[in-house]
Amino acid sequence: MPIAPQKTVDDIRLCDFTSRVTSKPVLATTAMYGPWLPSGEFDTASYQALLRDVLEHDSVPATNVDTTWAQYNDWSLVCEIVRTSAQVALDYVDRIPSERPLLVIGLNTNGLALSPREIPEAIRRNIEDLSDILAEEGLTRVRYMPVPDHRLIGQPRAVKVDVYREIGKVVADATDHGLVLFELDIGIPNFGSDFNLSDIGEILTAVPEIQEYKSAVIAPKPGQWSYDYDFRDDVARIALVEQVAPDRVQFSTGNDWCISLARLGANLPRFGYLLGASQMSPQLFRLWRELIEADDPAALPLEQDLQNAARDFWTPGNVGIYRHYVAILLALTEKIAHALPHPNCDAHFQVRPEDYWLPLKHALRLGLVPREDAAARARAVIPGASDMPRHALAEKVRLLG
Repeated sequence: MPIAPQKTVDDIRLCDFTSRVTSKPVLATTAMYGPWLPSGEFDTASYQALLRDVLEHDSVPATNVDTTWAQYNDWSLVCEIVRTSAQVALDYVDRIPSERPLLVIGLNTNGLALSPREIPEAIRRNIEDLSDILAEEGLTRVRYMPVPDHRLIGQPRAVKVDVYREIGKVVADATDHGLVLFELDIGIPNFGSDFNLSDIGEILTAVPEIQEYKSAVIAPKPGQWSYDYDFRDDVARIALVEQVAPDRVQFSTGNDWCISLARLGANLPRFGYLLGASQMSPQLFRLWRELIEADDPAALPLEQDLQNAARDFWTPGNVGIYRHYVAILLALTEKIAHALPHPNCDAHFQVRPEDYWLPLKHALRLGLVPREDAAARARAVIPGASDMPRHALAEKVRLLG
């Protein structure tokens, strides 16, 4: 019997946002960025520093996800990144509460030649490889996040439910921290997932291993006056989790176009976010969470400044641009050594030289770059800035501010 959601997208009204605003703690998981060296090698030293920054600010790192350029990385590099992540995470065993994982690991089977029914076995093979690495390092607190496989698009509901039921059994053999049901729809045809509310409800009900549901729905709404994107999908999904699995499932948002969704957990015991945007500054995102918990209105202007940066960096249908913008911001704030995209990244997914100034504008506004250091940071990171006359560069920085 299909799950009949209590609220559909068309039922969502503004009060469905306001009635869910919470002042309780927001659990944090940060999608890690994967930095690169000019030689084309993975920048392990910068990555380790990013991991420590995330863990020191009470967020669980998620690796082998879109912000670590997962679709470009071969399996040997994935294993290397997971090993590095585990080694660093183990230093923070006492920092993250014991009921939470120390690490979230994405699993992507989209590049393999498989039928839908073969997806769970492919995930099993990946987990077996990773489990050996995690056992060698002594890390057991891990949660897996299978990336939606494009082969499930258009499949009958029974197939989708059965595949995730089998994935759940595979994950249960490897960890007590379960899996993330990751629903991704960012408006790219044949990419992500095509789950409807009934699909999601049945999967959540049939797969007890799911401990976190991540909604990352940023799909256009045709005919919506002049603004193509809204967030009713996410609120309908929050309501669905409240309906079918409130005591077991943590609702997370991956919707960087609406960071405020992470405040709408009043009716769920476990509420959090998994945002690529939080990699911009784990310090500011922890401050934002603390302000929410304190019911302090100062959370709202900080949220808006963070949101403005995330929206400026996000180009609908072009996730690669978002990743590269994050790299530029991290380089400007001296969190990584080089503002480089993945060496296999097509030019279409790279930030143009003239647009490197945008992350500096947000870094200044957020206080992540001291104004007196801005010119030097620009010369080091932004193409052409080192050739600008001193007065012209100073004026450019002034106008950005």
